[in-house]
Amino acid sequence: MKSRIKPYDKKNILYLTVIFFLIIFSGCATKEAAVRNVNEDEVLRERVMIYWGHKIRQELDKSYEYEDPYYRKKVNMVNYIKSINVGPRYQWAGVVIEGLKINGDSAIVDMRVKTRLTVNNSVIEPEVAVKEKWLKADGLWYHIQGKFKDNPNKN
Repeated sequence: MKSRIKPYDKKNILYLTVIFFLIIFSGCATKEAAVRNVNEDEVLRERVMIYWGHKIRQELDKSYEYEDPYYRKKVNMVNYIKSINVGPRYQWAGVVIEGLKINGDSAIVDMRVKTRLTVNNSVIEPEVAVKEKWLKADGLWYHIQGKFKDNPNKN
């Protein structure tokens, strides 16, 4: 049995099918890109909160993993932990992100950090405005250590 579709009709059907799928997939790609941009804020917010959660719980070995890779190549975990002056008298108590601005693979995060300071058996809990830099490397956001001046990735 012979096909009733002529060869030039088969070619037109093929072209129309390809065009149809290109239109559908291009619409999905645009929507997907928009969702990715919206979610990038959420991803960064989550990384910041996890990082600070570790610092608040004094899990400095875990917060170290959120420091940028260049910093970790230069400063080992033991020296990182030694450089952070927290102890029974001074602790981080909480953090609230007030805003963030992503510019490509770098970001500035504005937050308020609540600290707890014990002096002469009195507890003081001041809040401090903090502005942090974060860098996206290999698809993950990393904290830029403010004290580390050598980082070529810093803005």
